Amino acid sequence: MSEEIDKFNCNMNRRHFLSKTSLGLGAFSLASLLNPKTLFSNQRDPFKGALDAPHVLPKAKRVIYLFQSGGPSQHDMFDYKPKLEEMHGQDLPPSVLGDQRLTGFTASQDALPLAGSRFKFSRHGKNGAWVSDLLPYTGDVADELCFIKTVYTGAINHDPAVTFFQTGVETPGLPSMGSWVSYGLGSDNENLPAFSVLLSRSAATVQPLSSRLWSSGFIPSLHQGVQYRAGKDPVLNLTNPDGFDSMSRRDMLSSLTDLNQYHLDEYGDPEVSSRIAQYEMAYRMQTSVPETMDLSDEPESTYALYGEDARTPGTYAANCLLARRLAERDVKFVQLYH
Repeated sequence: MSEEIDKFNCNMNRRHFLSKTSLGLGAFSLASLLNPKTLFSNQRDPFKGALDAPHVLPKAKRVIYLFQSGGPSQHDMFDYKPKLEEMHGQDLPPSVLGDQRLTGFTASQDALPLAGSRFKFSRHGKNGAWVSDLLPYTGDVADELCFIKTVYTGAINHDPAVTFFQTGVETPGLPSMGSWVSYGLGSDNENLPAFSVLLSRSAATVQPLSSRLWSSGFIPSLHQGVQYRAGKDPVLNLTNPDGFDSMSRRDMLSSLTDLNQYHLDEYGDPEVSSRIAQYEMAYRMQTSVPETMDLSDEPESTYALYGEDARTPGTYAANCLLARRLAERDVKFVQLYH
C-alpha cells in the first residue's frame, strides 16, 4: 500500500512540475518573441555593450574590414618612398642596419641591397595623395580615403604581423578589433551577431588564417566573431538535427536556460550569462541567417557591380556582397579575410 502511495505522490509531483514548467516555457517563449531582453532582466543587457554611449557623436555606424593576407606591399601601392627609389640597388646603410640581427632567410647573403618600387607613383585628388599605377581606380577616389601610415611592427613574418593587424599586438590571446567593437558598443540587430566573419574559400590554403584571429580573448565569448561559410550550412551546428522541429528546440533551450540561470545565480559566473545569450542568438539565427545568405532576390544590376564571381558562394566577390547585406541589417562589424 505504501508503495502505491509513493507512486501516487511521485506522479502528482511530476504533474505539478510539468504544469509549472510548461507555464514557464510558454512565458519564456512569449518573452523571447516579444523582447529577448526580458530574459536577462537580472543581468546587464548583453546586447547593449559595456559603454552606455560613445564619448563623441559617431559618424561611422558600420565597419566592413577587408583583410587581404599576403597582399602587395604598401611600398608598391600608396606609401611612396622616393629616397628608396633613389638608392635602389645600393647596400642597406649601417645607420639603418645597426647591430640588429635580420632573419635566417638572409643569413647567407653577402649583401642586403635596397629595392625601390617597380611602379610609378603620382598624386591624386585635391589632397595630393600618392598612389601607384597599380591602383588607378583607388586614385580616382583618393579624397574619400584615409591612408594611415603610422602603424608598423618589427616582426618580419606573416603570422605575427597578421595577428598584430587584428588585435594590436604580435602575440596571440588578446581580443580582436571586432570583438572590442561588439563588447563596447553592443548590437543593433539581436537576430545576427554584431561581429561577423567571412573567409574566401581559398584563404586557409594560401595564407594560414585561424579562428583565434577573430577571437574574443579574455572578454566574454558572446563577442567573438561568428564565421559564415559557403554552402548549405552558413553557420555550423545551427540547423536542427533530424527529428527536431522548431518547437522542440525552443522547449529544450528554455529548459537549458533555466538550468544555466540557476548556475548563474549560484556562482555568478558572467560567462554563463554569455552562454545563455549565445544559445538564444543561435535560435533566432535559424531564421535570420538563411534569409541574409539567400542572394536570389539580388537584381542583375548588383552582379554588374560585384562581378560574375559574386554568383559563386565562397568567392571574395560573393563575400563582399554578403558583407553589404549584413551591414544593411545593422551588423556593426563585418570582416572579410582573403
